[in-house]
Amino acid sequence: MKFSIITPTHKRKDKLERAAASLLSQTYTDWEMIIINDSPQDRAYDTFAISINDARIHYYVNATNKGKNFSCNYALDKISADSRWIIFLDDDDYFAPDTLATFHQLVVSNNNNWFVTNRAYKNGTPLTRFPLSDHLYSYVWEYLIFKKLKGDATHCLETKLITHTKTRFSNYVKQGEEWFFFYQIGMHAKMYYYDHNSTITDGYDRTSGLNYRKRNFRDRYESLIQLFYEGSTRRLLSMSFILYIFLRFLQLFVK
Repeated sequence: MKFSIITPTHKRKDKLERAAASLLSQTYTDWEMIIINDSPQDRAYDTFAISINDARIHYYVNATNKGKNFSCNYALDKISADSRWIIFLDDDDYFAPDTLATFHQLVVSNNNNWFVTNRAYKNGTPLTRFPLSDHLYSYVWEYLIFKKLKGDATHCLETKLITHTKTRFSNYVKQGEEWFFFYQIGMHAKMYYYDHNSTITDGYDRTSGLNYRKRNFRDRYESLIQLFYEGSTRRLLSMSFILYIFLRFLQLFVK
């Protein structure tokens, strides 16, 4: 049961080395790591490329800086034919040693195609805040709309759920806005939550991090316009999609 780990990276070679080391330390060993370097002019990555000595790590470099969403889509096109599950790992985060073993056990024990666990700080404090009263949740309604579920999480998605629905990240917004990707998945599946600190993070890097909240009004406004347009071209304009875009506009102008 192969897990495909997708990691776009940009000017964080040292952090990427830590992320890759966390894969090599997994107690479950049937995996591949697909790394997309989106900073082709950064020569610091040359030593990383030379140091790769594990056939499970696949390393690609964009011709020019294309952004995180392009890199994720590129990686999705590079997964192996025998991939069963996909997990996204940011270059400045890393996995707990039993992360893949935990997901493997969840897959074996439950008939579901989308599993979610915690993203947490090194001291054990989780950023993921899901109620423990249930396991199955709607990404669209309970996470996006009503915000019953909060915080970043570790998502493990069945590969065929993505390939069969042809789900991709935004082509119009260069950085972030992961909700656009997960919204498409959420139209076909529910999340199964399990309380496990799977991804460990240092938190957002104020210098190089891709925190959407740091963008200015004009950038945020244009992103919402672009996402609404892209949603219409992909036939995503359901009531929930329009409602979420409206709420984001409302939040933008109120603030």
